[in-house]
Amino acid sequence: MANSILSHPRIIIKFKDPLNLPYRDNRELQAYFKKSNLISWNQLVQQFPGIKIVRLFASSGSDQIVKHVKKIVERSRPEDRAQYKAPNFLTYCAIDCPDGIDTKKLVSLLLGNEAVDNAYIESEVVPPAMTSVKKANPMIGRQRYLDAAPTGVDAKFAWTVKGGRGEGRVQLIDIEPGWFLKHEDLKGAGVKLVSGSANNADGFEHGIGVLGILLMQDNKLGGVGITPRAKVKLISQMSRQGHNVINDAIMKAIHTLHFGDILLLEAQVKEDDPTGRLWPVETQPVTFDVIELATTKGIIVIEPAGNGSLFSGIGHTLDGFTNRKNQRILDRNSPDFRDSGAIVVAAATNSKQPLKRTSSNFGNRVDCFASGANLFTASKDPLNPYTRRFNATSGAAAIIAGVAMAVQNIVEASHKSRLGPKQMRAILSNKANGVSSRDPIGVMPDLKKIIKNVIPALPART
Repeated sequence: MANSILSHPRIIIKFKDPLNLPYRDNRELQAYFKKSNLISWNQLVQQFPGIKIVRLFASSGSDQIVKHVKKIVERSRPEDRAQYKAPNFLTYCAIDCPDGIDTKKLVSLLLGNEAVDNAYIESEVVPPAMTSVKKANPMIGRQRYLDAAPTGVDAKFAWTVKGGRGEGRVQLIDIEPGWFLKHEDLKGAGVKLVSGSANNADGFEHGIGVLGILLMQDNKLGGVGITPRAKVKLISQMSRQGHNVINDAIMKAIHTLHFGDILLLEAQVKEDDPTGRLWPVETQPVTFDVIELATTKGIIVIEPAGNGSLFSGIGHTLDGFTNRKNQRILDRNSPDFRDSGAIVVAAATNSKQPLKRTSSNFGNRVDCFASGANLFTASKDPLNPYTRRFNATSGAAAIIAGVAMAVQNIVEASHKSRLGPKQMRAILSNKANGVSSRDPIGVMPDLKKIIKNVIPALPART
């Protein structure tokens, strides 16, 4: 595992919904708190010198956010509308803290204020590491995740069907720190940067690995991505100051994507304890809220289950995860369970049968798994531009995102209505449509079974 790519600590603060904050720009917001005694901001600044309060959702205008949330709720399906209560996203702020600030004490003071609904230290973003191998050409034979079940998801069969290479109108947005976009096997892929900077060098190796799994071109170089003709866009989750702005990035993606499009969240969060345990990003309250907003709109969200621990490499059960209120929010059997609507992905071995989980987290919240060991993909190294050491839930989530893109484009090419998040999750997690494991990590989808047995039975588009 690599080190965190955050440069300074940050606190997320959620004020109670009825509060009407000035949210048009940071200057207006900061002036408001200097004049207001809402949280005794001036005293906090004296006690914690250098702190600064800013909008959490900075890339979208406040009016745009309000109108878009209202439209999403109005256009959602009646059953979803009855269950969904949108929070006031304009009451979410962030407090940027210089190094040396006692953030735990600051959070404690904020939580004691009656105007504050929640406050917590933002968890660190931890990308996995990769190693490279020498170039060979072509190398598609090393991409076992493309093969027929039970080894892979059978992308090769999907390529024989219209839409199976990702060609079509369905969009996918990948959110992560950065990408190396000058790779020889991405020429002609048409990847577009929507927001943020692609040039965060800390994210190059991870970003190119994910894009390689999805998009390596059928060009006699290296390998071939699961959906080489897919429409893929990028949003960076890192600000120029080095802060994790994944929540703002997801909000931007929600404005960009449409019903049935795919959102891939290539991130996990580190628990603030000596064990360095890693968890899905939706364990952060605000991240859960924006993911739930995305799935309410009909966007299919693919989320890694997390890679266990920074130090032990041992996966943890999501069933036992407890939040700050001691609630088991990732256990489907708990009364505290909260369903964001995302498809949560674990990682498994890629050779021995039956397939077993790697260092991946596991539990009944996990919907799908894919290979997460020794994955062949693109690398940023110009001398060795390919690797067969891309691992863990990052690689598995990219494979499942490719599967979802193939399925959705085939559905649309078959004159069927696009699948919503619940439909797609039900199909990809159905044991009848894939390969099971003895471990509680869901199902590895089999594209051949889905294409032959599931898609033909879907009703025609009216």
